Amino acid sequence: MEQVLVVKSDDLHELIGNKTGFIEFDKKVLDLIKTKSFFVSRDAAENDETKKQIIPYCMVINGNKILAVKRKNPGEIRLKDKTAIAIGGHINPEDQGTDILFNAAMRELKEETDFTGNVVSQVVGFLSLDDTPVDRVHFGVVYKMDIDREVIVTDDGL
Repeated sequence: MEQVLVVKSDDLHELIGNKTGFIEFDKKVLDLIKTKSFFVSRDAAENDETKKQIIPYCMVINGNKILAVKRKNPGEIRLKDKTAIAIGGHINPEDQGTDILFNAAMRELKEETDFTGNVVSQVVGFLSLDDTPVDRVHFGVVYKMDIDREVIVTDDGL
């Protein structure tokens, strides 16, 4: 059973209030995720609005090009046919290490594209939406990932 990284929704709301959409970078939010997050089963987390699943959401940039994807056959049916300018996914126990968020971001980049080059990454903010059931149980850590070559999407789930 897949385990995913979560934080309590109330803990996040204490820091960000009712802000939605893109939220500018705040080290306190990153610190909260790094110190108060824990793993739960994905099945339990998908409909539990008392927790937010942490998602590295990676804007992949090569020069003046930004990777955009349309989700054709995602593992999460609620994302089918949605277009995104970023890739990402859940954080799993296998991502643990010096920087669990970055490790997960790199794993997603390598799983979903043919990326093998160099990357310069930076957390630029957060994404918090409450419009849909999917939104209400996820919280994005938005990465800007400057890569040194174009990539091709290889994951059919996108």
